[in-house]
Amino acid sequence: MKSKLILVLLIILFILTACGNEPNITPNTEESKIIIDEERSLINFHVLLANDNRKRIGPLYAKFIIYDETLQDAIGADVIEFTDDHGNKQPFFIEGKKGYFISETFLYNAEIDREELINMVEVVISDENEMEIQQFLISTIEKYEAP
Repeated sequence: MKSKLILVLLIILFILTACGNEPNITPNTEESKIIIDEERSLINFHVLLANDNRKRIGPLYAKFIIYDETLQDAIGADVIEFTDDHGNKQPFFIEGKKGYFISETFLYNAEIDREELINMVEVVISDENEMEIQQFLISTIEKYEAP
């Protein structure tokens, strides 16, 4: 009887330990946004993520998939990787119970309608094995107003 109880406890412990290491990233969809600076012809993808686990997670990678053809033409790409200054994929880590901020800014050359960009840029977060662990659309579009 005692050995069965120990076996059951070990199985439960194994299951809890295995499930506890799964990445649990939550996008802050209210604060994630596209910011358009018409005066300087700049567009910024501004993304906030949170790690709901207690353990640090990463390396993670981010990319932006652009579905709007006008924006694709304006910045010259339909998929943009979050990269370092040399164009290499930029890995990032999120500490346990903390947040992380991603920002990419581009020059654009087009007439952009803010309303048409709602839900037209998707953020995809993947792990080092290129397995997608989070994806969401940016629904907030703001116009930058100089102070």
